[in-house]
Amino acid sequence: MTVRGLLCDLDGVVYRGDTACEGAIDGLQGARDAGVRLLFMTNNASRPPEEVAAHISRLGLATSPEEVLNASQVAADVLRSRVDGGELALEDGLVLAVGGRGVGLALDDVGLPWVSPERTREAATSGEPLRIVAVVQGYGPGLGVLDLTEAAYAVAGGATWVATNDDATLPTERGLAVGNGSLVAAVANATGSRPEVVGKPHAPAYRIAVDRLGLPLEDCLMLGDRLDTDIAGAAALGLRSALVLTGVSGREDVEALPEHLRPDHVAATIPDLAHLWR
Repeated sequence: MTVRGLLCDLDGVVYRGDTACEGAIDGLQGARDAGVRLLFMTNNASRPPEEVAAHISRLGLATSPEEVLNASQVAADVLRSRVDGGELALEDGLVLAVGGRGVGLALDDVGLPWVSPERTREAATSGEPLRIVAVVQGYGPGLGVLDLTEAAYAVAGGATWVATNDDATLPTERGLAVGNGSLVAAVANATGSRPEVVGKPHAPAYRIAVDRLGLPLEDCLMLGDRLDTDIAGAAALGLRSALVLTGVSGREDVEALPEHLRPDHVAATIPDLAHLWR
């Protein structure tokens, strides 16, 4: 079946830092020229879509913010649907946005009122604590123990807790840095609670992405470089997938997996998959 929509991971598929992955820009431009709809997915909750789109555009593939879905947006959409469905009552309550500025921007986009950990600390100190009904926890490079403590207070107080992703580490030029999953674990250890995690490889990210493309599931393909996130999540949802070998996982990793967990396609670079949409 011809692919009409591509869900594309970013790091290791489209780029590595400020360098495009081999064949990525030409391959994706070719797909777009063939009429394929593109949506770029990232678990990075701190960068708003405008920044991500500008990054891809600088590498040579003109991209709009509407073609980017980050994990903060997924979390905000999940909360919005709960409010609209009557599962979560906002009334005079607020959402605590923990993480980079992308978290708050995503909540703004869906019309959910939010506050920062700094604001909740100030309110509590003044003797007029705010009513926090939900916590969205995402990664932020400046996130500190005081921010995590505010999240723990809210979760322990009964707030709905949504985590953008549970990646334990974050790859950097110096090695593996502490990722959002490790920060989420700190709040979990303090509260004895567990959040709903919505980013890859969890189902909400893929469902919302396919909905964004406006195509049937069977017409879409997940393009990723990690078997444990990109490909595993697609397999769980029944979404076709392709592993490109420009990132983390290799052919030997694929061969070590049970048949039902393997990607539908394995390719050295994105142009090697062009027959799927021509």
